[in-house]
Amino acid sequence: WINKRVIDDRIFNCERTDGFSYLHRSSLHCASPAGSGAGVPSYGLSSLPPSPQPGSSQASSTLPSPGASSSIPEPQLWAHDLEPSTKGPAVLSAPSPAALQDTSSQDTQSSGHVPCFQAELWIKELTSLYDSRARERRRLIEEQEALASQLLRQRLSREGRAVPASVELKVRVPLEKEVPVAAVIQKPQPIEEEPEFPELTEDMEKEVSRALRGGSQDEVLSEGFRLTITRKDLQTLNHLNWLNDEVINFYMNLLVERSKQPNLPSAYTFNTFFFPKLRSSGYNAVRRWTKKVDIFSVDIILVPVHLGVHWCLSVVDFRKKSITYFDSMGGNNDEACRILLKYLKQEREDKKGQNFDTSEWTLKSKRPNEIPQQMNGSDCGMFTCKYAEYITKDRPITFTQKHMPYFRRRMVWEILNQKLL
Repeated sequence: WINKRVIDDRIFNCERTDGFSYLHRSSLHCASPAGSGAGVPSYGLSSLPPSPQPGSSQASSTLPSPGASSSIPEPQLWAHDLEPSTKGPAVLSAPSPAALQDTSSQDTQSSGHVPCFQAELWIKELTSLYDSRARERRRLIEEQEALASQLLRQRLSREGRAVPASVELKVRVPLEKEVPVAAVIQKPQPIEEEPEFPELTEDMEKEVSRALRGGSQDEVLSEGFRLTITRKDLQTLNHLNWLNDEVINFYMNLLVERSKQPNLPSAYTFNTFFFPKLRSSGYNAVRRWTKKVDIFSVDIILVPVHLGVHWCLSVVDFRKKSITYFDSMGGNNDEACRILLKYLKQEREDKKGQNFDTSEWTLKSKRPNEIPQQMNGSDCGMFTCKYAEYITKDRPITFTQKHMPYFRRRMVWEILNQKLL
């Protein structure tokens, strides 16, 4: 009998995974009593996976049921496993080392068919696959960089510019599966047009009233364009008075100043004394009037026409190759158009030494049903100025006689402030 035996970790755990059973045995260490010359050898399995931790779902789900049959051999009891109080001789003897060796070999053989490292191999294969794709992608990037660098060097060489030793390029290589980007189409914002008849504020009305009512008649209220506007001049805009030359010339210059804006046709104006002088004395009388001006560089030329007691307007439009006559009383004056066309030919020959081709030019007097007409005998000057104001904005002429009182007060404010509304 063996008086003392030390058995460490004699545990049999059964674990089922993917239909395979693994048997984990701890080493059995048997030691002979002190002083005896013989010892019981220890047998066991090593390098086996650890048994599931207590309380885990895997452990509870993989243990065999008590009544189920299992291929796992039941542990054999040794004689000295019995309690000292047990009566009778030893029932079982210790298993032979060969028996344990056979059992261990069977477990090893059965577990040899299990893909224990299948997950690890799958990760390696996946990593290898992505590594190959990354290498291929890098190769494509390098090819694109080389091609772009070559094209850049060729372009710089053609332009005669210095080719740098190294060119840093950023090449965009599309992803294998790019997410399509939907084109965002923004709706065009509506263009806010200036109001045709902007309202005069209370302060503006007071300013107009002060200019028309009080003070000296010779007081200068506005200066510009080498012109001087006195209170007497502004009072021609009051009620139904006839406009004088100074007011018309000042207002026409305000239109020319506004035409310098990029979204408007460029314009030039002759003063009210030009056409009477040209008609009565010919080209030589006005030859020096454009000494510092190239009238052929603009889009529109405004020519106020004074017929003694009546104001009209002629417009030269180089874009349309036309000369048009505007009369608020329905008059026809093709002669004025022919005089201006002849002036253009003479001016071109004198200033540029070139012939002026007039074969495609048209001369026309507007009919009464084509433009607004005055309903009294005093607003011809106002109609002339407003014709010019609409034409230099490329807008259709839509005002009528009823707007004249408003236009008169508005023009007073515009001349005082040298700013068009």
